[in-house]
Amino acid sequence: MKKIILIFIAIILCGCAKGDEPKEEAALPEVGAYGEALPITRGEVSRMIALCMYDIGEIISSDEKAEFSDISPDDDLYKYINAVCLAGVMLGGDGKFRPNDYLTVREASFLIDAIDKSGRLSIETDEKILTSPISYYKWIEIMDKLSQAGSLAEIKTASMTILLTEYKNSEIENYIITDSGLYRTDGFISGGLENCGCEFMVKDNCIIGIKSIATVEPTLQKCLVLKSGREKTEIYAGGVKKELTGAIACSLECPYIADIQIKGEAIESSSPYTQEKSGKIIMADDVLLFDDDYSYNIGEGFTAYQTFDGISCGSIRKIISGSNARVFFKDNKAVCAICDEVPKDKIRVVMTSPDGELINKSITLSSDKEINIKSGESEQIKAGSAEINTSTDGGFFRGKKLTATSDGDITVNGNACGGHIDIIKAKEGYYVVSELGIDEYLYGVVCGEMPASYGVEALKAQALAARSYAYNQLFSNKRLECGGNIDNTVAFQVYNPGSVCPEATEAVDKTKGEYIVYDDNVINANFYSTSCGIGANSGEIWSDGGLYPSSTPEYLSSGVIGDFERPDFSDEAKALSFFKLKNDKAYEKDFPYFRWSFSMPLDGFKSTVGSIISATVTKRGEGGNVMSMTLEGEDGDLELIGENAVRNSVKSITVKLSDGTTREMTSLPSTFFAIEKNGDMLYFYGGGFGHGVGMSQNGAKALADMGMNYKDIIKSFFKGCEVEKIA
Repeated sequence: MKKIILIFIAIILCGCAKGDEPKEEAALPEVGAYGEALPITRGEVSRMIALCMYDIGEIISSDEKAEFSDISPDDDLYKYINAVCLAGVMLGGDGKFRPNDYLTVREASFLIDAIDKSGRLSIETDEKILTSPISYYKWIEIMDKLSQAGSLAEIKTASMTILLTEYKNSEIENYIITDSGLYRTDGFISGGLENCGCEFMVKDNCIIGIKSIATVEPTLQKCLVLKSGREKTEIYAGGVKKELTGAIACSLECPYIADIQIKGEAIESSSPYTQEKSGKIIMADDVLLFDDDYSYNIGEGFTAYQTFDGISCGSIRKIISGSNARVFFKDNKAVCAICDEVPKDKIRVVMTSPDGELINKSITLSSDKEINIKSGESEQIKAGSAEINTSTDGGFFRGKKLTATSDGDITVNGNACGGHIDIIKAKEGYYVVSELGIDEYLYGVVCGEMPASYGVEALKAQALAARSYAYNQLFSNKRLECGGNIDNTVAFQVYNPGSVCPEATEAVDKTKGEYIVYDDNVINANFYSTSCGIGANSGEIWSDGGLYPSSTPEYLSSGVIGDFERPDFSDEAKALSFFKLKNDKAYEKDFPYFRWSFSMPLDGFKSTVGSIISATVTKRGEGGNVMSMTLEGEDGDLELIGENAVRNSVKSITVKLSDGTTREMTSLPSTFFAIEKNGDMLYFYGGGFGHGVGMSQNGAKALADMGMNYKDIIKSFFKGCEVEKIA
């Protein structure tokens, strides 16, 4: 293949030697290619290369550590230097890395050779400047070429305005905020670039480098104007509050939306959005649908602001189905919204069809009272029943939705759904959404999730967990495109109005308004059926599909559910011993799924790598859960990473439970297990049923049977939490 030659003009490289006097920094940076007269350090280069060779999780969690006398592991750049050294791409000498020294032309040439093994890229330059530093801008060009040649990961170019150069909170630091969101930079971007529009090299959510300063007078699109006076204007853009010098000539009452051109901290010009509509938002998919049945096309890059609990912004998914909002328009498309309240005492549940699908092909409504059916301005009264199908729409629809209400309960296709139903047109049928109060919803959840026989204290603990979980799912808004907040399946919580029992109603009523709170916030109170005696860290169960754990809040951390010491799960022999034995000091020892076992041949795995030769657990969480397994096959190795991949790795199994009964299953009951091999047979010994995060429902029953009340049950599973009443 023909070589791609990168020709550097000597005059650019000379004149930027390390000893030159720095120029006096201007009030505003110059527009144009970034860093033409700015050398780049070896430390900065190591960061760029490492981020293009590895994921940030791999870089952070590397166990091997290179040692240098001139940089400490506490330094922000150390992890990147460590990564490139271990990869053999950049090396130090005499125990030093020289992170603050400028990269020379000769070193740049060596780096290209080390990264691009094919020899397709090279530097052709004069011998006289080999020891001169290479400029930042020219190194960016090299990175671009290496990426385009496939020698490094794909680097994208993104144009963004920097809003804040030093962003920190309790969980993350070393990020900047741009008008396109949060990006990791490790502090290499100068505060002098704040409020400037730049062209960046980006990989994932990391900024690799700056290609150019595009403008020092950027226009911030769709800003939320909070206050506007004669001399000062307060805005919120991209997640940042800013106070700008100057006023906006606008008669609208704050808050409102405007495009604002700035220069430094001053307003140059502004364009308020004057077209708006207020009302209750039902759904957003290809259109934005209001409760009054008016729908609008959605513009590109829709921005939504929430102002009911502090201020935050995001995509259209920040609009909560059922909440009130002011929607702003540009070029006849909805482009922005201010969401000023959400009905926290209501929830919208998407009811599945008889075959378990979110879309219903046809609908039969019935009630023991009259049904009022309203679509737009049209209203009809039906005595007892109504039929709707895709061929005729029943003659009810005037737009995209209709609302059915009744003084009695309405059933949809034979299933009870409450007294307020929205039916929304979809591409191949209809979404059916029941809007009801949180406690009314919980009546249909608690007995669906826990048997009535478990007793009032366990049921009250379940009611609290379900209410707190529902509260968080309301804001997660995962069914916005269907016109709801959640659905009635195991994807959220099983909601079945037909399962309401007196015990569940009592548990919900006696805990009315109570939530599980950690650090003044209602928690996402996960729960599952049965533990193996130890719970899991949430970040080691839901680890974003990778080997590297997500963060685990204290209240969802691993804990022993019994009166015994946690075994050393790093030793597979000890893990096997733990799962083989029925621990008498575990609270759930008498429940069937506490211990389970089965055997299967090696070909019992689902395989894409030919016949399986061996199966090995390669990583466990603190609670003993298997985070990854390796299946060695005739055609290669298959890595099973994450809970879903591990549990769904088997074909069909017959599982023997600790009470002697058996179950036919097509997935593992949990990821808490160990494997023993004997010839071509594998023997699985495990425990628990479900993901293992949060509250074990059978553990709650065991604690209730021991005399514990529901608040103490909750505190035993959710560490650091309190039960609080919220109005």
